[in-house]
Amino acid sequence: MRSSLLIGGLLAFVLVVPRPLAAQSNEQAVEAAKEAAQEWFALLDADKYKATWEEGATLIKSKTTAEQWAAQIRQAHMALDSLRSRSLVTARYTKGIPNAPKGEYVVAQYKSIYREKSTVETMYMKKDDGTWRVAGYFVKPAGP
Repeated sequence: MRSSLLIGGLLAFVLVVPRPLAAQSNEQAVEAAKEAAQEWFALLDADKYKATWEEGATLIKSKTTAEQWAAQIRQAHMALDSLRSRSLVTARYTKGIPNAPKGEYVVAQYKSIYREKSTVETMYMKKDDGTWRVAGYFVKPAGP
């Protein structure tokens, strides 16, 4: 049975239709969000689960406590085992995501391999007070 995990304030997997980036600022936003995502992943991969909440967007903090978040992340990543590789597949800028507050977002998908399990990690980055922060994180087994 395939299982999936949704963490954060987002309640649905979002398929973002690729659109050309209209302005240089969108490209800069994507780059800045990708850098912030890498910093967040470094905390996650170092098992610093509470720190991932502390560095998360206001959206995450409004939906769960640091302790609840850390327990959910710990449980999910214990099931995955050790990370072997992670590579960015796509990153798109958008000004809206269903079931989330209005704002600037970058939705990024990564192909990851944990021990022998291939997964897709989807990260929702939101611009919070001028800083890109994780507003949602979703990991599921990769398709066939």
